[in-house]
Amino acid sequence: MNFGAALDVAIGLIFVYLLVSLFVTAMNEYVSSFLNKRSEYLLQRVQSLLGGDGTEKKTGEWSPEMCAVWNHPLISALKSHNTAEDHCTQRGALLKNAPSYIPGKTFALALTETLKPSETAHLSFTQLKTAVAGIENNERLKNALLPMLDDAEGKLDVFQTNVATWFDRAMDRTSGAYKRWIQRLTFWAGFAVALAFNVNSIQLIDNLWRDPVARAGLVAQASQSAQSAEDARGLQTRLTAPAPTAATDETAAPSDTGDAAPECACDGEEKGAALAQELPLPIGWSQESLCALVHQPLKSLPPSKRPTSTCAAPYRSGWSATVKIFLTLLGLAITGLAVSLGSPFWFGTLQSVTNIRATGVKPDRSDGTAQR
Repeated sequence: MNFGAALDVAIGLIFVYLLVSLFVTAMNEYVSSFLNKRSEYLLQRVQSLLGGDGTEKKTGEWSPEMCAVWNHPLISALKSHNTAEDHCTQRGALLKNAPSYIPGKTFALALTETLKPSETAHLSFTQLKTAVAGIENNERLKNALLPMLDDAEGKLDVFQTNVATWFDRAMDRTSGAYKRWIQRLTFWAGFAVALAFNVNSIQLIDNLWRDPVARAGLVAQASQSAQSAEDARGLQTRLTAPAPTAATDETAAPSDTGDAAPECACDGEEKGAALAQELPLPIGWSQESLCALVHQPLKSLPPSKRPTSTCAAPYRSGWSATVKIFLTLLGLAITGLAVSLGSPFWFGTLQSVTNIRATGVKPDRSDGTAQR
């Protein structure tokens, strides 16, 4: 087996996955923002913490504590519009106005303030304990706050810290649920994009393995993209690095003059990157690709009986057409599953694999400076 060719196929496939992932990520952000999913998950979790039992979405009923905390000035300041809301507010407007995130300390302060008697200027721990014990028709919230009061040992700030920690841990679970929803959305969006543009992983692997020109051009484009990102990060590191001292400048001066002519990159990489713009990759639907699902491939026919187009070739047998369609759907599903891993995963993988393919790290100069 040609290990170099297999590695190049892997790089090309990873690069295609990265491009599709970037497109799907942008599409997911639009869908999530349009549906206000972050706000919906946050609102459901806050309702659950403040005594909700999961039926609020159907019945629309809120507990008095939920109304008080949700409309507290500290929470309202995080909304898009500082307006009072309750269960009568239309759900679409409620989610659109809701914040995407609430800090745990802000939630703890708002909850503590809502438990304070109206005539009290400064809440004492004794008053807080009496207020929690007097919560009616909300046993879930009451039973959650009482252990935090006992753990606070008479200190109001410790109680607020306990509430903030309780809220943050609940938000961690909410973030996990939201990430699982996003991952499912990413898979189906990736599958839809793969279906729309015919990004078939199985067909792509076969084409890259058989076509060295397309493989070399795609690998050059992938390597150039990975190197550009590394150069950008290196430039950012140099810009944010502390200014060198005068002694450092004098020491570095001789090496700067000796490095005036950097090593030139291989011309083949640039030509390959330019060629990659017009590579004959099997991406996108055409009449020939659609006909290939039900018609026999031209290469399977004798040269004397090969028509000029796949659409003019004889039809496949029922079993052959079923297998071909199944493999096509499988290749599209593999693309969707790969895209669901996200663009950061594929970008990191691309950089790792291109480093393996590289000739190695250049040795440091005699003065200790690293060569790029």
